[in-house]
Amino acid sequence: MFKRKLLKQSKFRRLLLKILNVHAIDKETFNLVNPHTNNEGNNFFELNKKTYILSNGYLDLKRKIKKLDIYYRFTPSIDLWNTKGSWKRIIPKIDKETLIKVSLLSLKKSILFFLKNNNLKITLNLIYDQSNDKFNNDLNNLLLDNNYKIKFHKSKIKGNRGSYLECCDQCENSEDLIFFIEDDYLFNENCIDEMIISYSRISTLIERDIFLCPSDYAFYYDSNYSTSIYIGKNHRWRIVKETLLTFLFSKSILNKFRQNIRLVGERENSPFEKPLHEIFDQIPCLAPIKSTSYHLSRTVPGIESEWLDLWKKNYDEIYGGP
Repeated sequence: MFKRKLLKQSKFRRLLLKILNVHAIDKETFNLVNPHTNNEGNNFFELNKKTYILSNGYLDLKRKIKKLDIYYRFTPSIDLWNTKGSWKRIIPKIDKETLIKVSLLSLKKSILFFLKNNNLKITLNLIYDQSNDKFNNDLNNLLLDNNYKIKFHKSKIKGNRGSYLECCDQCENSEDLIFFIEDDYLFNENCIDEMIISYSRISTLIERDIFLCPSDYAFYYDSNYSTSIYIGKNHRWRIVKETLLTFLFSKSILNKFRQNIRLVGERENSPFEKPLHEIFDQIPCLAPIKSTSYHLSRTVPGIESEWLDLWKKNYDEIYGGP
């Protein structure tokens, strides 16, 4: 067996905890005995304070999360890549406006799911390219909620690279975590919660900031590179060496790798995301084992089938069920 790195603890502290019965496990019920929690034998996660996993014990979260700034870029008047007219490859006869509305509703629900039990400032920045006031107003009405802020920003340059660079420009005003999102991703309700808690936990463990990708892309299973697997909140997260353009990172990473991050939009690359992949040789990028978000413009949006039920549920909330 491999040697395990054990956390040192003084004999006096161990005795004190034993006497007070604090931070302990009831030997018969396996419930956590702690005057500050009542989790009845479950794993425990408290944002910016601590996590407790039954098999691993306590982890004090040194990587505090100050704020989340989301940059969602959308283009309702441009067809998806390699399509004409309606969106034909996954769900027949779905236009781009419908795709954006359904995807954004799933994102809103994921944000609110996280905020039910956590206190964090969140701003949803909507970066629009070749949109119109009516559609933007529809989105504002769909997303409006007092628990987070909404801001609209018009892209100064048309096209995919232009809207990406607008995200880069706007995120200069961010405070901590930055989440770039393309307009063809569908989100599980627990996505934001899983990503924020896991970011804090994994960054604490490896003592550095990281990238997180929300999707378990099928192409990860065709790649032959070394990896490590970490425990997140409800998912396992593994190190990967590539991602598309929906990813979470930090302001400190932006400050250090600004040139590479911007090069994605400032020049033609093959693949498109190549300047990001070069960063991953220095800064870990991790993806969940089982998606928290599905890339719907791909032929198969991930390796799971749950995306279709998720799509139908959000679609019906906007347009009405059968």
